[in-house]
Amino acid sequence: MSLIETVLSMPGGAKPRFYRVALDGRTLVRAAWAQGGRPRETVKELEVSDDREALLAFEKARDKKLREGFARVADPSGAARGDVVLEMIVPNRSWCPGAFDLSPDGRTLVVATMLKDGYGAEIHLVDVAGGGRRLVHAEPPEVRPAPRGRGQTFPHTVLFDADGRRIVYALNGETRLLDLARGQGRTLAAYRESADADFNPHRVHPKWDGSRRRLLAYDSGNRVRVLDRQGHIVFEVHADGPYACWDGALSPSGRLLALSRSRGRTYGGSEPMTTEIEVWDTEAGTIRQRIPVPGRQPAKDIGFDPSETLVLAAPWGSGGPGAYSVDTAELVWHFADPHRPERWAACYGWAYSPDGKTLALGRRGELEVVDTATRTADPVFGSDHRPETGTTGRTYGVRFSADGTLVASGGDSGRIVVRKL
Repeated sequence: MSLIETVLSMPGGAKPRFYRVALDGRTLVRAAWAQGGRPRETVKELEVSDDREALLAFEKARDKKLREGFARVADPSGAARGDVVLEMIVPNRSWCPGAFDLSPDGRTLVVATMLKDGYGAEIHLVDVAGGGRRLVHAEPPEVRPAPRGRGQTFPHTVLFDADGRRIVYALNGETRLLDLARGQGRTLAAYRESADADFNPHRVHPKWDGSRRRLLAYDSGNRVRVLDRQGHIVFEVHADGPYACWDGALSPSGRLLALSRSRGRTYGGSEPMTTEIEVWDTEAGTIRQRIPVPGRQPAKDIGFDPSETLVLAAPWGSGGPGAYSVDTAELVWHFADPHRPERWAACYGWAYSPDGKTLALGRRGELEVVDTATRTADPVFGSDHRPETGTTGRTYGVRFSADGTLVASGGDSGRIVVRKL
C-alpha cells in the first residue's frame, strides 16, 4: 500500500492547530502542532492481517479528529476538478442527513444538527476556506403539556436565501426565517401533524426556486403555499382529499409547482397504493399535468430539469431519479442499476448545476457527477474513491454554489464534502 495521508486544521484562537494522519504500509503516523510550533509525532506499528484493516485504522484516527472539530481544507483557486476543498463531520453527531446548504457565493456552509436524542437543535455556519464553525442559533427542546414533558426537535432542512444573509429552516412542522446579522427570526408557515394538517415533516420540506426568490412551504389546513422573499403568498393550493402529499418542488423559474400525491397503502392492505405527480401553473392557477407514477410506492425527491420540460422523481425506496415529460406524462429516462437492469440505480438525492450542464447524484458512499446531455459519468468523481477522503454514506444532500464552481454532498455518515467542479 502506498503512502496515504491527510492534514487537518482547526482555526480559531491565537494559534490555529493542525493534525496529520498518515498510513505507510502497516505503520500509522500521527502528528499534532500549533501554528509556528514543532510537530509532536507518534508512530504505531499496526498489528493487522491485511491492508484493509490498516486502512480502517487510518480512517478511525482521521475521523476521531474530525469529530473534535478539525477539518480538511484546501484552496479552491488552486484545486483541480474533483479535488476536495473541505471535508468535515457535523457537530453533535445527530442530524437529519441533507440538512445543510452551500451559500450562493460558495464561501459558507450552513448545517443544522440535533442535540442528544433530539432534545434541542443547533445551526452552525462553517467557513469553506478555513473550516471554522460558528453557532448562530440554538433551539431548546419543544415544551409539551404535562405529563408529556419535553418534545424532540428535528431540523429537517436549512437553506440560504438569495444573498446569503438569511436562512430558511424547517423545525418539526414549522418553516422559519432567520436573519443572520440581527439574530431575529419569524415563522413563515406552521402545522401540527395529524392535528391541523396531514403533512409529515419528515417528508415535506421547504424548497426554493432556482433564484431563491420563491419558497415552497407547507401550512396548517393542508395548505401548500408559494411565498416571496418577504413571506407574502403568491400561490396557494389545498392538498386535501384522499391523496396525501408526500413531496413537492418549484421549477427553476418558480412558475411551475410539482406535488407528489399518493393514496392507499404501500405494503398490503385492501387498497394498493397509487401515486401521481400534479404539475401546477402557479401564474394561471391551474393544473398543467397529472403524471401517474408506476409501482406501489410514493414518489420523493421531486424536482424539475433546467428546461422545465421534465419532472424528476424517485420511488420511496432508494432508486432514482427518473424523468417524466410535463407535456406527455411519459417516463423519458432513468438510471438503471448496473447489476440488476430491471431496477433503478440506488440514489438518495440529486441536484442540477446552475448552468444545467451537470447533474450530481448522491449514491451510497459517493457523489456521481454526470453530463446532462449524455448522462455519462465524469470519472473524476464516483467509484474511483480516494482513500484519504471518508465516505458520506447514503448521500441525501447535494448542493451547488451559485457560480457552479463547487458541489457539496453529505449523508448519514455525518460527513460533508465540498469538491471543486
